Amino acid sequence: QSHVHTSFRVPEYTANVNALGVLRLLEAIFNFNKKCKFYQASTSEIVGNSKAKYQNEKTPLNPCSPYGMSKQYGFQIVKNYRERGFFACNGILFNHESPRRSTNFVTRKIVEAALRIKFKQIDKLYLGNIYAKRDWGYAKEFVEAMWKILQLKKPDDFVIATGKNYTVKYFAEEVFKKLDFNLKWRKKNNQVEAYDYKTKKVLIKIDKFYFRPTELDSLRGDYSKAKKVLNWSPKTSIKDLITIMIKAEMEKIL
Repeated sequence: QSHVHTSFRVPEYTANVNALGVLRLLEAIFNFNKKCKFYQASTSEIVGNSKAKYQNEKTPLNPCSPYGMSKQYGFQIVKNYRERGFFACNGILFNHESPRRSTNFVTRKIVEAALRIKFKQIDKLYLGNIYAKRDWGYAKEFVEAMWKILQLKKPDDFVIATGKNYTVKYFAEEVFKKLDFNLKWRKKNNQVEAYDYKTKKVLIKIDKFYFRPTELDSLRGDYSKAKKVLNWSPKTSIKDLITIMIKAEMEKIL
């Protein structure tokens, strides 16, 4: 269960899948084939609202959602099995995006909606906290990092990130800019909205439904350990990532 917002609505299911699910897999493998290697898809959400400028493998864990808390259990139980001599490792992956992202996630949601607005299939895009800052990378490159983690002789945990973060607002602006819109923001009737400067048509509205009950304001990963040990570094900029996602979405729509 990989969606943070959903985890507030189904916390028990989220814990059953993300916490106990990891334990069940580890226990099964540990009992039947200790030669297996186990990779846990951990997440930056386990650090929560950290006061550190960058988050790394030593950042204290302080998740602020049922999703983050369930993933913290998965993270810790992997470490426990590793201490018992099993090859188990965590990839603490910061946000990683691609055309395969579900539209439940804000990046793909923005890309799909912007294109549908352009082709007059819908009128508006509704977003939540546009000032939340995330460290967005390209999923294809992050999968390479996962593979590299599993090639190590000694299992360990690694932050995989880009070291840069941007607001949801910035991401939306860049997507619409690439589609020849000129977004301008304003506050009208106590509501924030964005309109196209040329047509004056409102394209984005803020909907409180998409806000989290407890917000995670900013995430920014320090991947220096991965760079040193795995010889891994991100290569795709956020603007190039947006171009990749738009191109793929265009092919689906057309």
